[in-house]
Amino acid sequence: MHIVEKKQGAVTIAQLSGRLDAGSAPSVDAELGALVTEGARQMVVDLSDVAYVSSAGLRALLTAAKKMQQTDGKLVLAAASPQVHAVLEMAGFAAIIPVFDTVSQACAGFAPVSEPPSPAPCPLTIAEEIYVMALDDHEGVIKPMPAFALDYALAGALLMELALDNRIDSDLTTLKVIASEKTGDPLLDETLETLQACAEPQPTAYWLKQLADQSGRIEERVLESLIRKGVLRQENRRILWVFEVRRYPVQDDREVKEVCARLRELIIGDAIPDPRDVVLICLGSACRLLDDLFSSDEFERFNPRIAALSRLDLIGHEMVAAIREIERVMIQMSTPMM
Repeated sequence: MHIVEKKQGAVTIAQLSGRLDAGSAPSVDAELGALVTEGARQMVVDLSDVAYVSSAGLRALLTAAKKMQQTDGKLVLAAASPQVHAVLEMAGFAAIIPVFDTVSQACAGFAPVSEPPSPAPCPLTIAEEIYVMALDDHEGVIKPMPAFALDYALAGALLMELALDNRIDSDLTTLKVIASEKTGDPLLDETLETLQACAEPQPTAYWLKQLADQSGRIEERVLESLIRKGVLRQENRRILWVFEVRRYPVQDDREVKEVCARLRELIIGDAIPDPRDVVLICLGSACRLLDDLFSSDEFERFNPRIAALSRLDLIGHEMVAAIREIERVMIQMSTPMM
């Protein structure tokens, strides 16, 4: 991957050439970030010579756009080839980052943008954040939702965490391991070993199904970690002195409130999300957990924004599609035939 910097008045044009994938994404992220640090506030990323883009490449573009917006600037994309444009369209990038047919059109399309709030760092993993969002923090049990939804959300959380750690990458057809170094998290490292054990790359939907089938083990490990971190506490109670019920009330709800407040602010505003928040919105949307952040009228108003943000990550897109397909089949099975 090569990047050539050009100037057209106040506009910085970053012309990319080659493959924008896991191998080149870190350097693209660094070079575009350097341009922002050096003072670029209006940037066109010229994709005319980019032959291929993967999930890691999309995250690099999203990260660069986020950095630019944080400095009261703006980044747009232009001149994508048909193949790259198909990926951008699948991921819904045009709803978040302007995409122009030509560089000249892009240069003419700048307008002032407001500076978004900076999200606070969160110490929890993605799977842990989703799990505490799924808990009723007073009753200590999972909120009502389709049983399989949380299974797929936890599976997707593991894959997305590995993607953000640059251990895996995905495109419209396959998910593949790109780095075998351990992350230091036992559950993530076990998941990475499972992915590596497969002889041939498989679609993202395949791995979501495989991991969702292990949801009991995954949920247990996530719970252990949340208890160890002091976020949850375990209570064993008996109902009618016969059936033992485990409850996990929230002990420290700061993380839950921070995550919910951050996602609500992102959804009701127009800030460009960082890749981690895209992941949480994908997972929260799939599990219907975002409904709790809004009144019914608000949810109807902001649902298009939620849908647009949920499309930005290819793994998340696959996960939401898988859950919706299962829901569709179950509705068909439960509908009486006339």
